[in-house]
Amino acid sequence: MSIRRTPAARTLASGSRVDLLHLLQDGGEHTIGELAVATGLHENTTREHLQRLVSDGFAQRAPERRTVRGRPRMVYRAVSAHDLRTDPRAQSRIEESIARVALTRALLDGYGRSVSSPSSAARAAGRAMVIDRDLPPVTASTGTVGVDRQLDALEGHLERLGFDPELDRSQLAFHLYRCPFLDLAKARPEVVCNVHLGLAQGVLDAVPGPVAARELLPFVGPEHCVLQLRRDDVEGRSEPL
Repeated sequence: MSIRRTPAARTLASGSRVDLLHLLQDGGEHTIGELAVATGLHENTTREHLQRLVSDGFAQRAPERRTVRGRPRMVYRAVSAHDLRTDPRAQSRIEESIARVALTRALLDGYGRSVSSPSSAARAAGRAMVIDRDLPPVTASTGTVGVDRQLDALEGHLERLGFDPELDRSQLAFHLYRCPFLDLAKARPEVVCNVHLGLAQGVLDAVPGPVAARELLPFVGPEHCVLQLRRDDVEGRSEPL
């Protein structure tokens, strides 16, 4: 049975659009000309791809802020944390874009050169994508409050990506029943699963508390994976919740 892709998935199925989104997520505002040069695309092609990213909520388009006279150019930037607060529906789209860009970066970084540990490189790429985001500061919490805030944040992240997560608090694990990157995960689990493990750790890092991501167990059942967490106590030991 074929799986119907979401509009966001179709938008990010284009390698050129992923390249453009990667550049935008690295920060700053960019003109069409700058992005065309950076990607090697024709300006008209770049404009069409950017319009698709804007229409689907991955990027913002606005007039350039100028201090001199003259017609301002249009500049593009990635959707920010402020944009997400004003448009909650954009959250799911940006989560998916972060995951796909992290996957692409991990795959491309390992192509054509020796990587001592593909799993570690993929995990680092996923974590970096979350750490690099423009996230609002979060006040540190301890004890049960800190655990609950971390688990809520991680569950929201997994839901927005489409994993259909189910939390097992007794085992401190999330059961994941729908992988949005299933075909690629079956072909390259050491990359895909570790990117998601890194993304999960990045989300947990953004909400201070004792919970950390331990491992992602792929395909423990048909289309069923398990994200295993751990809780670090004040002495640095790991224990279940």
